[in-house]
Amino acid sequence: MGKEKICGDMKRIEGGSYYTYLTEGCRLCRRGAKLVLFVTGLCKRKCYYCPISEEKKGKDVIFANEREVRDIDDVVDEALSMDAEGVAITGGEPLLKLERVLEFVEMFSKADMHVHLYTSVKAKESVLKKLAEKGLHEIRFHPPELKGIKEYEEPLKKAIKFSIEAGFEIPAVEYKEEIVEIVNRNDAFLNVNELEFSSTNFSNLIKRGWEVGEGYEAKGSKEIADKYAEKVRKFHFCSVRFKNVAQLRRRLIRMAFNMPDFYKVTKDGTVICGLIEGDKELIRKVLIQNGVEFQEVEEGFEVPVDVAESLKNEFMVSIIERYPTSKRIIVEKIPLE
Repeated sequence: MGKEKICGDMKRIEGGSYYTYLTEGCRLCRRGAKLVLFVTGLCKRKCYYCPISEEKKGKDVIFANEREVRDIDDVVDEALSMDAEGVAITGGEPLLKLERVLEFVEMFSKADMHVHLYTSVKAKESVLKKLAEKGLHEIRFHPPELKGIKEYEEPLKKAIKFSIEAGFEIPAVEYKEEIVEIVNRNDAFLNVNELEFSSTNFSNLIKRGWEVGEGYEAKGSKEIADKYAEKVRKFHFCSVRFKNVAQLRRRLIRMAFNMPDFYKVTKDGTVICGLIEGDKELIRKVLIQNGVEFQEVEEGFEVPVDVAESLKNEFMVSIIERYPTSKRIIVEKIPLE
């Protein structure tokens, strides 16, 4: 019966994900148009499946996608680099830094961008009212380890009262009938994420009997999501594979095409260019004299591939493939001799 319902009533999309309903935040995510704003790594909960990295976990740090934020310009630059149309505010627990969240919500909503928020807090009416006044469009509640679920119905109803689209977003670790009843009763949505292994939750998941799949998904997690799919009217299952092959790739491609034209964009969203290393003053002088377009980076100068090949006898030159993100991680480097 479950398979029949999924194949008939649900729409299947990339990477094994499927849905009957997508919020605007999910639609933007699918297009790679959503900036992920990590507002703090602080959290009072200790969910065993939390995948947050050691770089962020338990620390009051801010990241815009992969970029560490030191001032507001870093957030703006990252949003512009990918032509972001929406923002997902997450953590840690964002509402531990309420004033910070309110500032970001107001800033992005005034820029006509869709803003949604993840929280494990049973937010008070006064908090939800402030969020609504600042322009929050969507809120996703996550009962930690799927406990105390019924206590989230009242905040969900209050959010809806303030014209914030509300629902639950949970990992597929266990089937809970209470979640089904609450979302259907209030015409809310349910997003279920396939459980994913990370460096920080690996040992905890293994201890609880989960097995690792080929794509670092937890075996059996999708089957739990399928149970929710049979009963929830507004449902969305997001697979681990979807996050990697669709969501991330599309965001990278958006960023890559915002870079100077001399970068060659691959189907995976990485970019290919030449890299010239050595005496920076001399290299800069030669490039300017020859009217070459370039980007100065820590290692040297990124240039068109044909320029790099023409200068291989004068400088230390390589062809590189890298990510178009702020960390510009190099995937491959081929020295030219």
